[in-house]
Amino acid sequence: MRLQRSLLFLVAAISLQAGTVSLTGSLDPNDPNDVFLYQFAVPAVSDLLFQSYGFGGGVNAGGTVIPSGGFDAYLSVFAGTGPTAIFLASNDDGTCPLGTPDPTCSDPTLSLSAQPAGWYTLALTVFDNFSFAENFGSGTLGDGFIGLGDYFNVASNSFRTPNFALDVSSSAGFVPEPGTVLLSAAGAALVFTLRRKKECLQAGKND
Repeated sequence: MRLQRSLLFLVAAISLQAGTVSLTGSLDPNDPNDVFLYQFAVPAVSDLLFQSYGFGGGVNAGGTVIPSGGFDAYLSVFAGTGPTAIFLASNDDGTCPLGTPDPTCSDPTLSLSAQPAGWYTLALTVFDNFSFAENFGSGTLGDGFIGLGDYFNVASNSFRTPNFALDVSSSAGFVPEPGTVLLSAAGAALVFTLRRKKECLQAGKND
């Protein structure tokens, strides 16, 4: 049941263009520490760009108008897939434009130059639900996330929706060629594992 719920919230509506994947979806509205994982591969050395629109709104690469009001997103990129994927970089507040202030530029913009061919995993979370790998300065996706997220945003003094919108761009395109992309079962299983790990830690604190 828990795994099914992970799949429900992690498989987003997707629009595709050459070199860019536009994703829209929602985290679990009852769990601001939910994690969206997107796995992709590039065929050659590539410049990667990740741009969120959910907080301030805007128009994504697929031409979809994104309303403002989503949560303050946080992006983390890992090299590889599964628990052993290695932390590379992260971003909280990006640039306006591409983002839109509402009232601040809280949509992350993350740019990575000359990344080698291979698989990558993007993790999208609520601000304050950082990866342990980032906190430690190095690590893997399997280290999990700290679980301190909240849908309330101090800058706007309001609760935000769990909705997100995100463009993933690669100067070398993607492998396989753009088509219908869904989060793999392995990715969903990883989120399930991370959630179980978090629940076990919380249960230990309550004992």
